[in-house]
Amino acid sequence: MIRALLAAGAALIGAASASAQTLVPIHLTGDPDTRINYVIMADGFTAGEMDAFRTAAAGFRDFLLGGAPYIRYADHFNVYRLEIASNQSGVSRPGNPVDTALGSELGCFNIDRLLCADNARANAALQAADPTINFHIRLIVVNTQDYGGGGGFYATTTLNQFAPSVFQHEIGHSFANLNDEYEDASICARQPGLYGPPGEINATAQSTREASPWAVWIDAATPVPTTGTADALPGMYQGGHYCSTGVWRPTHNSLMRSLNRPMEQINTEQFVRVFNRTAPGIDGANPATGTVSMTRNGRIRFSVIPKTIDDQAYAVTWRVDGNVVQAPGGAGDGIGFAANGSRYTFHGVNFAPGTYQVTATVRDVTELVRNDPDSDLTHETSWTVTVEDRDTPPAVLSGAVLPFARSVTTGTAATAFATFVNSGSVEASNCTISLQQSNGAASPATFGYQATNPATNVPVGGMNPVFAIPAGGLATFVFSVDFAAATNSAEVFAVADCENADPAPRGSGVNSMIVSSSAAAQPDIVSIAATLTTPGVADMPSNGARTVVALSAVNIGAAGDVTLRADLGAGNVPVEVEMCETDPATSTCLGPRAPFVTVNFAQNQTRTFAVFLRAHGPVQFAPERYRTFFVFEDAGRVRRGGTNVAVRTVQ
Repeated sequence: MIRALLAAGAALIGAASASAQTLVPIHLTGDPDTRINYVIMADGFTAGEMDAFRTAAAGFRDFLLGGAPYIRYADHFNVYRLEIASNQSGVSRPGNPVDTALGSELGCFNIDRLLCADNARANAALQAADPTINFHIRLIVVNTQDYGGGGGFYATTTLNQFAPSVFQHEIGHSFANLNDEYEDASICARQPGLYGPPGEINATAQSTREASPWAVWIDAATPVPTTGTADALPGMYQGGHYCSTGVWRPTHNSLMRSLNRPMEQINTEQFVRVFNRTAPGIDGANPATGTVSMTRNGRIRFSVIPKTIDDQAYAVTWRVDGNVVQAPGGAGDGIGFAANGSRYTFHGVNFAPGTYQVTATVRDVTELVRNDPDSDLTHETSWTVTVEDRDTPPAVLSGAVLPFARSVTTGTAATAFATFVNSGSVEASNCTISLQQSNGAASPATFGYQATNPATNVPVGGMNPVFAIPAGGLATFVFSVDFAAATNSAEVFAVADCENADPAPRGSGVNSMIVSSSAAAQPDIVSIAATLTTPGVADMPSNGARTVVALSAVNIGAAGDVTLRADLGAGNVPVEVEMCETDPATSTCLGPRAPFVTVNFAQNQTRTFAVFLRAHGPVQFAPERYRTFFVFEDAGRVRRGGTNVAVRTVQ
């Protein structure tokens, strides 16, 4: 439909009140920051009609992801439905307003089939639903059987039998920036003032083979101009973008010209370019991209998480200062999804002290794209590596903290346990512990620590001691964190530092704790997780099967409502999460699996949960970064407790 007209229609109907809304994930494959996020929004559905919207949303999800070219890239998508109850059922028409949440009007701009919504209301609804998610495809489904739709920032459609094809056509406008290819004399007559010259993706004023924007798709044997009616034969067909002359389209009859047609090659190519531009082919990297340092006899294991197409991971090429040091091979990484070359180990002994650039490159080698002038299908991530002119100290430290999160009243200390291990060959001497933030700066909280008996966890000795850790041994402590002012979900790290060792590295969920403090008592959920095989590690099969993590949690704070949610962590692992509360005696779910679970947690109450994880791509074993977090949040999204596990894929 006519995307420019819809984009201009930001507020068509007077203000209407919307009821409470709920954002529900219905297809999750990874962190929203690394996905194409597609939201299906309700308008004109009353609270009593919401089941009809849920059914429609599932249908629009399946129709889109089940068709070409989306089906190959389904693991690049997250899909959500936004349930917004309207005061009245149906859709407005000129002169006949209906009180709906998003103010949709069928017949706007005096075009019978054009369906417009109030962009300002839709923006406000998405912002209220989750301001952290960038939604790339936004579909408003309007509760009427009449035919209609529109493109623009929000695509719109109805429940008409032709709605799925209308929707896919409108996504061509709002997501892929494609033009209409059909002809309409009345619109063509208005076009110069409304649109300007035709674009250069699937409609052009150029008329020759050489000047065609899609020349690489036109076979030498295909005549130009092209007058045949064969499907999927790229050429130069006169007529498109509403005008019968002076405009040329790439194929005889694609979905941008007629409903229930394939997109055809040039339009499909544009979709694939936008897929790759929106959700680049590398989900995460370890260590975090940026600057890293190492000793001359040390090593760093670099890894990336490539996305998958048809359950095959992008192959990875590694370069140091532009020179290929590791090319994809045929054996794979042994972590499923045919992962190929997703890790590279940089050995300091092979390089002189100095600075180097390490780069990982993946490329979508799909045959669906012939023209990629902006290199949309090539994705890179890089690190600047400094090889220091020194050897690794003889004592080597690592640390761990439990529990992962605490929530206390302001002025009350949050306590936790820390363990530090010395895997080096000599005793770590003159050691102390400091509290740091993620950037390495000292935390503003008051901090103290005391040694404990590792067998009993009973504190021993005085506060803040200087201590030693034997070679191959460990030391255990209890520590306290006290923020003088209220704080929400502050992450702090307990870091050991000894005179003959580098400081223990920081790792979220490994040696960190989330601390929340407020004036009034809140739930304080202490939680632990249990996995099936390796303790603390969730092994996810690479055949699409799920693994399960069991959670047990006790509320040692005030009673209150909390929601258990998943956080895929800084590694942006490609993991789909479902969960349920369980019967502690039988471990069976007390309700259906869902992306999140809200419960009322009484004081001193213990509850149990099951979390089901399914991978949508290969995940290396890098527990310092590739972790999934299970957090208990209040209505304000303040974290009141949580736990986490390392994740990896296994064949």
